[in-house]
Amino acid sequence: MAKGIYVATSGSMAQLRHLETLSNNLANVRTAGFKGDRLTFEQVTAQDNGEALDLPDKTFVDVRERATDLGEGPLTRTDNPLDVALSGNAFLRVETERGVRLTRAGRMLLGRDGTLRTLTGLPVLDDRDRRIVLPTDKVPRIDENGAISTEGSGEFVRLGVTAVDMRQGLDKDPDGLFVPPATDAVPLPQNAVLQGFVEESNVSPVKMMLELIEVQRTFSALRQLITASGDMDQLAARLAQ
Repeated sequence: MAKGIYVATSGSMAQLRHLETLSNNLANVRTAGFKGDRLTFEQVTAQDNGEALDLPDKTFVDVRERATDLGEGPLTRTDNPLDVALSGNAFLRVETERGVRLTRAGRMLLGRDGTLRTLTGLPVLDDRDRRIVLPTDKVPRIDENGAISTEGSGEFVRLGVTAVDMRQGLDKDPDGLFVPPATDAVPLPQNAVLQGFVEESNVSPVKMMLELIEVQRTFSALRQLITASGDMDQLAARLAQ
């Protein structure tokens, strides 16, 4: 078998993962607060269970890591009192089956019992990690520090807003939410919360489409190379008979 087929196969597998990542980014281009993912690649030597294969002159491509672009997305004014946009390194705290998670998706709603939830139904937490329950018959006011009040009353509760060190990055769970870092929280930025606005996805659809087309072309070329290598092997086997 032509040994070059192994190189092409590793490249096609890496490009397939790249396609999956780009497709997921494109699928969430309209998702509020979504942060796009990106892959980085590296050259590796052939190994099988820790033992080198008989391919000393070949190097292969593999995905080194998957990271999330935490850059801010554009803001859209909605004038909905339950919508908030978070600035800088601030994130909302929400309750999930996996525990507390962080999100930038600031579109919220009130349940029938007054529980403040994200559009996907996750309870939004306060600054003590308790569920926020608001009066259903009053319009809330949310100030720049996340304090929630209603007409005729003082501060009712405060949004659970956490600031993180963006240089350290964040781990994303399977639901697209972020795992709170184990390190100590950093100070909140000024005007961390903006009521009546929503942060859109930070994915550029045009840039993502162009990148997707390029990766598809590379993947197709590698698949053609694999097919050609297989045909050459079959031809060599017939000639050897």
